[in-house]
Amino acid sequence: MPDRNEENHLRSIARLYYLEDKGQAEIGRLLGMSKSTVSRKLAAARSAGIVQIRIVGENGVDRAEDLERQLLARFPLRDAFVADAGRRLDPLRAAGRLAAEVFVQQAPGASRIGFGWGLTIGSIIDAIPSLTLRTDTVLTSIVGGMPSVDTGPSGNHLIFSLAENCGVRARRFDAPAIVESPLTQAALLRETSVASALDFGRGCDLAFVGIGAFGIRTSEKVLEQMRLTDEELQQVLDARPVGDVLGRFYDKDGVPLGPPSSDRVIALTVPDLARIPTVVGVAAGVEKLQGVLGALAARTFDILVVDRRLAESLISSVRARP
Repeated sequence: MPDRNEENHLRSIARLYYLEDKGQAEIGRLLGMSKSTVSRKLAAARSAGIVQIRIVGENGVDRAEDLERQLLARFPLRDAFVADAGRRLDPLRAAGRLAAEVFVQQAPGASRIGFGWGLTIGSIIDAIPSLTLRTDTVLTSIVGGMPSVDTGPSGNHLIFSLAENCGVRARRFDAPAIVESPLTQAALLRETSVASALDFGRGCDLAFVGIGAFGIRTSEKVLEQMRLTDEELQQVLDARPVGDVLGRFYDKDGVPLGPPSSDRVIALTVPDLARIPTVVGVAAGVEKLQGVLGALAARTFDILVVDRRLAESLISSVRARP
């Protein structure tokens, strides 16, 4: 394995060749070496794992374009992507890989990119390959952290790792996503660091969020972390929530729930998301159906990424309505 200096040198050459589309002779002139030396360095970069080449069709995710067209015809979306995973991948990994391809398409034009948290976002970030973004691009979280669903405090380490792979900066968001009382939320929102992180998130021009279904997986844990009294819990249940985005619950018509759940969340609001130019919503599994339908009713996102079975369920649900 090359040492750190040599590794950085190999990475620079690989960027010029694979990402900036420069020929080996041109790279040699730029760096003062022969074309044959450049060729050997590129081979060394592949051997060291700095450059990883994959053949699309083996590890890539096929798309169900017929379902994508039907989603666009039925829902207020700018674009839709449906992962046709088959039996090779579970739905979450398939949707995550396809959302990573959306990131590769969208990110080069963005200056500020926000991320939610949870398993879905983790699957997306894991699948994003190394790429070069604009030097002024900044990655940030748009929700506080929740250790029971994140793999690290505030999810910051995932975003910082992605930023390093893309050669850009990342901004920390050190606050819990869910608190146990309105007083705690009010106190945190007065903290300069928290208020600044939320203001920065509102200025994103691209964001990726997972879509939850009420009472299932992450959404269930969100409710548990709120530590609601029996009376407060009944208030939430009476409002008939169907899903959540960034820990914020909404009903089947996409109307966000108010207290007691809304005043225990440290994250952008649904109206905040609506003001971001491009929001990518990602979900996998038919159990997310009602949550996605509610989010679509609220026009929470512009681009939807789902797996085949969830797409089929979304289309069938519209057909069944009077």
